[in-house]
Amino acid sequence: MKFLGSKVLESEHLVLRPTIQSDLKVIWLILRDKEVAKYYLVGKIHDKWEDELPWQYKKLQHAKDADVFQWSIVLKSENKCIGQISSQKSLNNSLSVRDVGWIIDKDYQHQGIGFEAAKLMLDYMFLEVGIDKIETCAAIINSASWRLMEKLGFKRIPKLKKIKYTYLEDEVECFCYELLRDEYLKFWKY
Repeated sequence: MKFLGSKVLESEHLVLRPTIQSDLKVIWLILRDKEVAKYYLVGKIHDKWEDELPWQYKKLQHAKDADVFQWSIVLKSENKCIGQISSQKSLNNSLSVRDVGWIIDKDYQHQGIGFEAAKLMLDYMFLEVGIDKIETCAAIINSASWRLMEKLGFKRIPKLKKIKYTYLEDEVECFCYELLRDEYLKFWKY
C-alpha cells in the first residue's frame, strides 16, 4: 500500500480534494442535520460552532497526512463543498481500509453524487494506493447506502454487526461488506 494521502481527484461533475478550512463549517452544518447524518459515525457534534471548531481544526491537521483518506466533495458547476467522503486504514492489516463513508448535503442527494464520489475514491484506493481490500458496513434500515455499495461492487458477507450511530438512540443491525481489489478491477473491467 502506498501512503499517498488524499490527493485531488476529478470526475465529470465533482472534485474530491483534501478538506480545507473553508469547508469545515459547511461539513459541520451538514453533519448537524440529523436526518442526513442519521447513519454516519461522527462522534459528538457540538451545537455551537465555537465549541466544534477545535475538533474540526484537529481533524483538518490530519486531513493532509499520507495515511489519511478524506476528501471534501465539491460540485464543479457551483464550486461548492456539498459533503465529505473518507475511509480509514485498517487497524489489523496495512493493505486494507475500513469504514468507507460519505455524507452529502440533503439538497444534493438522489442525483448520483454519492455514486460518482465513491467510484472516484475506490478507483484511487485500488488503482493508485494499491489496497487489497475494503471492509465496511451499512445499517440494514439504510437501504440507500447498502444498495449503493452493491452497485459499486461490494459483496455482502454472511455477518451482521450492531452499531450505535451518533444520532440514533439504540444500536442498529448492519450488513457487512467487503470489496477485494481483484474483484473490483474485474467488476469494472479494468
